[in-house]
Amino acid sequence: MSLNVFEYVNNLAVEIRREGDCIFRQDDPSDGRMYFVAEGELAVIRNIEGEPHELTRLREGAFFGEMAILNKSDRSATVQVTSKQAKLGFLDETVFMKISRTNPIFLYSLLKLVIQRIGNVEDEIDEVAKELSALRRG
Repeated sequence: MSLNVFEYVNNLAVEIRREGDCIFRQDDPSDGRMYFVAEGELAVIRNIEGEPHELTRLREGAFFGEMAILNKSDRSATVQVTSKQAKLGFLDETVFMKISRTNPIFLYSLLKLVIQRIGNVEDEIDEVAKELSALRRG
């Protein structure tokens, strides 16, 4: 899933991260930032029943951390750089609201992807929980 935020934002703040860097950890309080992958690869890892499980990999064009802006909830997973380096664009709520007002298609596209992502993550968590339950019984 990707959202080409660069179509909507010319001067997105950017940071470079190195392999092994943790962008944020599961249950960290929200810092109000949403991130976009311009270059590199990151792993999304979630503890399920006390065990870390990689849910997905994020590559160029992907976004993450949107719930920090949409509902200010704690981080639901850990995101860690897996490539030699990653170039990440980010925006905060103020910039997000500005873009949303001037480009409603951006907001619509984002929300559509978020809804799809929530369904996919719930399916993945259910699958991992079933596998763990089967291992414990067997």
